[in-house]
Amino acid sequence: MPENLRVLRRKREIVGEIRQITRAMKLVSAAKLKRAMTWRSAARQYTAELEGALALVLAHAGEIEHPFLDHDRPEERVGLLLVAGDKGLAGSFNAQVIGQAREFVQNTGARVLTFAVGTRTAEMARRARLNVVREFPAISEREGGADLDAIARYVMRSYQRDEVQRVFCCYSRFISRISSTPDVRQLLPMQLPPVPEGAEAPIFEPAPAALATAMLSQYLEGQIFDLLLSTAVAEHSARLLAMSAATDNAEEMIGDLTRFINRARQASITNELLDIAAGADALGQSA
Repeated sequence: MPENLRVLRRKREIVGEIRQITRAMKLVSAAKLKRAMTWRSAARQYTAELEGALALVLAHAGEIEHPFLDHDRPEERVGLLLVAGDKGLAGSFNAQVIGQAREFVQNTGARVLTFAVGTRTAEMARRARLNVVREFPAISEREGGADLDAIARYVMRSYQRDEVQRVFCCYSRFISRISSTPDVRQLLPMQLPPVPEGAEAPIFEPAPAALATAMLSQYLEGQIFDLLLSTAVAEHSARLLAMSAATDNAEEMIGDLTRFINRARQASITNELLDIAAGADALGQSA
């Protein structure tokens, strides 16, 4: 067998093995995406109910003085909660989030302190020359297994101690299975939900002001959880698209290599027939 034919067949075998891997990863990503979307749907329902309850309480609480609602603080230091993927093979997903974070830092006049979620995220942030002052565990396979309480407590403590005067979150906003975009959302001071007009006043226990103060922390935690899950869903979607494209490219390459192999084999057979014909002709002439 000609050497080039063996090389082509070996290449086709290697590409076939790669196709099996990317196809398996595509199936895994699809399953994880479905699970993450289920988690996010449930979490968003909880957040929406909490937001409605908080709006109802605020409608009857009067003026509330709380640091989470203080929009007049001087902006000297800004906290940036950075949420990206902690695994690779997702195309430009992480690079886009880090790029959005860099743009935010460049456009912010105050000093920015970065709180990174995930080891890979922290490493990429440091390479991008972001000022990483705290690193949290990555989002686990449970989509939210990151220590949400620890993240929320740290964000609230940093804000209440005036270590930062504002807190933002840089994350990936999931739009659809084929689309997501990096975004920045303000966490503190809070942007409260609109207060419903004409709502019937229920009986509150404790008083509305005290209840609203207690609910603000839960509302912030719910917002952070939603952004974590949005990024997780977007990451799985990006990886699914990347693995789908890789599988399609592998199949196309296998088709091209198969055609090359067939042509090489046909050329080899043709050459052998020509050699046989030439040999027979030579024998006939010698006879």
